[in-house]
Amino acid sequence: MGWGFFAEASISDGNPNPIEWHFLGGLGGNSPIPGRQSDRWGVAYFYYGLSNDLIDGLGLAGLELADEQGVEAFYNYFITPWLRLSGDIQWIDTGRNDLDDAVFTAVRLQTRF
Repeated sequence: MGWGFFAEASISDGNPNPIEWHFLGGLGGNSPIPGRQSDRWGVAYFYYGLSNDLIDGLGLAGLELADEQGVEAFYNYFITPWLRLSGDIQWIDTGRNDLDDAVFTAVRLQTRF
């Protein structure tokens, strides 16, 4: 029980890798709501630095790309020990000038036997 921080980072030469570097990090844990210690929550951020070779290569084909970033948050509500209701929301900056940012939402009901 409790909260925790997580992070991951990597770096490469970007050739032939499409991603030259990335970072993601977040915080999550048990619910701070009294009486809801079994509930879980989390929020995370990510950033992908695309390789210049990928950006330049796709640019020759007319596709303009840039780095991508986003945020995700979720909450798992434990109805019973075997039934959970989860809500999730994500925002993604796609790194494309011709596309709007993307927002995704989801609701899930999970049964565990």
